[in-house]
Amino acid sequence: MGKDVKRINAIIRYCIKIEDAMEEFGNDEEDFIDNPFYRDVCSFYLSQIGENTKSLSPEITKRYSEVNWEDMMETRNTIAHGYEGIDFEIVWSAINKKIPKLKKTCEKILKELKL
Repeated sequence: MGKDVKRINAIIRYCIKIEDAMEEFGNDEEDFIDNPFYRDVCSFYLSQIGENTKSLSPEITKRYSEVNWEDMMETRNTIAHGYEGIDFEIVWSAINKKIPKLKKTCEKILKELKL
């Protein structure tokens, strides 16, 4: 469980970094699409979330099946290997819709693991 706690903490940190980027650069899709630095920062953080997800134990991913862990890993692979073919509208959707839910679930997981 120690490795899971470490990975979940890292996922939460990257969720917070995405929230911070959105606060700094704006919560507007057009701003996101038009700003390569903003896109790259958020894409990197999503990639790191996926990388940490890959290392979670099967017990965690099964127990907390409300998160589509497979989707997180696929997003990482798409970003890491997609190069110029990344669909930033999908990235925007992920950071707006999936990240807040993921962060909330990971905070719940941490609380339960520490009991």
